[in-house]
Formats: sequence, structure tokens, C-alpha cells
Amino acid sequence: MEFYSEFSKNYDKIFPLNQKKFDLLDRYFKNFKEKRSDLKLLDVGCGTGNYAIALAKKGYNIKAVDIDKEMVSLAETKIKEEKVNIDIFRMGMMNIKEKFKKNSFDGIYIIGNVLVHLKRDEIKGFLNLTAELLKDNGKIFIQIVNYNRILNLNLGGLPTIYSEDESVRFERNYEYDQKENIIYFKTKLINNSNNEILTQNKIKLYPLVKSELENFLESSGFKIENIYGNPEEEYQKLSSIPLILTGSYLIS
Repeated sequence: MEFYSEFSKNYDKIFPLNQKKFDLLDRYFKNFKEKRSDLKLLDVGCGTGNYAIALAKKGYNIKAVDIDKEMVSLAETKIKEEKVNIDIFRMGMMNIKEKFKKNSFDGIYIIGNVLVHLKRDEIKGFLNLTAELLKDNGKIFIQIVNYNRILNLNLGGLPTIYSEDESVRFERNYEYDQKENIIYFKTKLINNSNNEILTQNKIKLYPLVKSELENFLESSGFKIENIYGNPEEEYQKLSSIPLILTGSYLIS
């Protein structure tokens, strides 16, 4: 995870809290929160903690995990500065059951395309883990890139992200290996003033399409509730850049 450790220094410049995405998260869990006091949520792949902190300020009981040491360190610093009560742990997605007990959470969210860093079978296994950690009628909120759009339109990448102060830019390119059904995600973080490459990376992502994600969730015992194409809750379609999906788990 050397790339992410280096990238963490500029993470909040490239990926500040998206207010519309946060508002959707809050709306979704708020409806549930009104029925349950002290709603407990798990943030999987929390990065530097922006969403966990914002939700904690809204009164949610938050636990958070991330695999990268530097991300967790930055999140811990921000949690102290913001004076919110969040327990954060350094661990991978597939290890969450080692830390948390069965039926521990009212809701789990995994956003920012984190889920597809897992292999296909790992994604299925992870969703089974989330089902075990959720209470009866617990909620899950997932946001990834819309890979139907990437594959069907044969796109070579995503738009470059420029920091608000224009000091750095983040270039994102895709290379699809059809035989392996894997996307090679090639990124560069570049200093805008002199075009110096600060760090670059190439990792494998699993191109998880909507129908497959739905099938995985349903096979893990989830009932699909909503499928959106953006944080404004618009209908998800081929041209949508994100895929946002929510579901509930009923203990049989």
C-alpha cells in the first residue's frame, strides 16, 4: 500500500468530503436512526475519516476501519481535532469479523470505489461478513464506479481531478483485460506547477457490474432497496458515473 501512504498526504485535496454524497448517506441512515436510538454504523475503507467524522457530528455512533497506516494516522489526528468519539482500526476489509461481534451494527457503508479492490470471490465473502455483523433489518450502503459504463463504452479512464487550490491533479486511466476480466487502474498524482509526478500506481480492480452486485447481495440475504446513478437519487443508467446501491438484511 505504498502508493496510498504517499497519496494520503494529498488525499483531502483530491477527495474532500462530497456534500451531496454525505447528505444522501445521512438521509438514508437518518430515516432508520429515528426508529433506533444510538444507531451504530461501520465505515469500511474510511480513508482520512471525512465521512465518519461528519456523521459522528450528526449523532451517529461510528466505528471505522482502513488498511493503510498513514490514512488511519491522519484520520486519528482529525478525530482528535474535531473532538468526536470514533473508534478507528487499521485492518483490511476481509478481517472485520476479527474485531467486531455478530449483530454489532445497525448499518454498514463502503464508499469511494473501495469494494472493487477485492477479488470477485472476496467481494462475495465480504458481503457475507457484513450480513453477519448487521442486526436484524440492518442497512448497507455501497457506492462504486459504474462499471457497466466503463465496459460497455470501452472507456479508457475517468476525468482528471484537480484540487481546489489547483496545486495537484489526479489522473486516472483504465486498461481492461478481457481474458482475466480485470481492470488495471493506472493513476498519477502530479504537481500542477511543474508537472512533477509525485506518485503513481497500477493496481487490479474487479469490474463489478450492477447485476452482479445485486446477485451477490441477494445471495448474502440482503433485500435491494434503492439503486441510484448519483447522490441526487436519480435513476441509475448506463451513462451514470457512480453506482449507488442500498439494501437491508433480515435475519432468518
